[in-house]
Amino acid sequence: MPDNHPGYISAPEDRRERLTILLHKRLDQVIDQEQQPGISPQERRRLAGLHQQIRTDMATIRYGATEKTVREIELRHRRR
Repeated sequence: MPDNHPGYISAPEDRRERLTILLHKRLDQVIDQEQQPGISPQERRRLAGLHQQIRTDMATIRYGATEKTVREIELRHRRR
């Protein structure tokens, strides 16, 4: 969304960058867990969903997430 929309406040670049690094690390962990032999189908589905959520969140940040959206993503991934 362009900066000229009323109410649109893009999160600071450094904050988005820190969150992107956190998400890359978390994605690496999830990929490693997905590669574990012998995980249950239920766990495999949970990890696949988490994998997709992280990729979606990274794309959201890349394309200029608002301060509110960045805060929501941070909260979602810091709880894990």
